[in-house]
Amino acid sequence: MADAHTTRRGFLKAATMAIGGAIGAVVAVPLVRYFLFPVGNRVVASADGPIDILDASTLVPGGAPIRVEVSAAGIRNAWAVADDVTLGAAWVRKTESGEVEALSSICPHLGCAINFDDNEGVFKCPCHKSAFEAGGDKISGPSKRGLDPLPVTVEDERVKVTFVRYRTDQAEREPV
Repeated sequence: MADAHTTRRGFLKAATMAIGGAIGAVVAVPLVRYFLFPVGNRVVASADGPIDILDASTLVPGGAPIRVEVSAAGIRNAWAVADDVTLGAAWVRKTESGEVEALSSICPHLGCAINFDDNEGVFKCPCHKSAFEAGGDKISGPSKRGLDPLPVTVEDERVKVTFVRYRTDQAEREPV
């Protein structure tokens, strides 16, 4: 009689542990997946493709650059999906030859926002006094390189820019 009782108690103990383990696994697997989900996803710093930003007819050949906010729709960043996310800004201009160019508005020294001085015809960084030609080449200051060009296309009289964020305070352009 003691053997039958011990065997039944052992079976019930094993069955209870198996059922508890199965319930724990059923609850734990989704929780682990939920918390590890962002690990495999990248943080969005740039758009995946060209973003329509401007009507090409607003650009005057040889005229001053125009600052345009670059916003993307449907950006997914880990759990969140957001519409109309501002990625940054671009300075867009049309050269004398009619080619459309875009430069990042981020100073390559330490990431301050640069501005265009209409009187001098140069870009200036207010933080550490770097200066850049209208085409983006470095004139002076602590920046190790010129302004970062952004890929531009013109389709159906619309200017499209692919916004790329680069590492700051480096001589080479390296996307983030």
